[in-house]
Amino acid sequence: MTSPTYIGPGIWIRIQHRFGPRMMEWFMAFHTAMWGFVLLLPGNSFDQPAWIGFRAVFRNDDTLGWAMVLMGALRLVGLIVNGARKNVTPVIRQASAGIGCLIWVGISYCYASSNVMSTWLAIYPLFAIGELVNIHRAAHDQGEIRNGKAR
Repeated sequence: MTSPTYIGPGIWIRIQHRFGPRMMEWFMAFHTAMWGFVLLLPGNSFDQPAWIGFRAVFRNDDTLGWAMVLMGALRLVGLIVNGARKNVTPVIRQASAGIGCLIWVGISYCYASSNVMSTWLAIYPLFAIGELVNIHRAAHDQGEIRNGKAR
């Protein structure tokens, strides 16, 4: 016997039900894409002193901008697919959060290597820690799928 196909309102209800606990993952996906989009705006961000560490790693701000937009968009697609499926796939969320953690650690490193202290210190390292929390939550969801919910 096959399981019923969930289309239409069923998909929307699943996405809404799963959105709340995964809100930080959605936020980080949008933040990644928007961070890249800002780099794609006219002007060369890498000419500013705080961006010297980025110049050492990336050719120009367009390269990093497009990479960030792509990573954010891919994560959004993964979250949509994951939220719409009847059987969730926490591995997609774990991998996305792991990549996100590496992104925010890398951004923190590039800013730190510029020796310019700024508000980045209060933002990007905490985003990296937030991604570790997202990894933990997705791993917890995977454990519940595998072993059943603890009572």
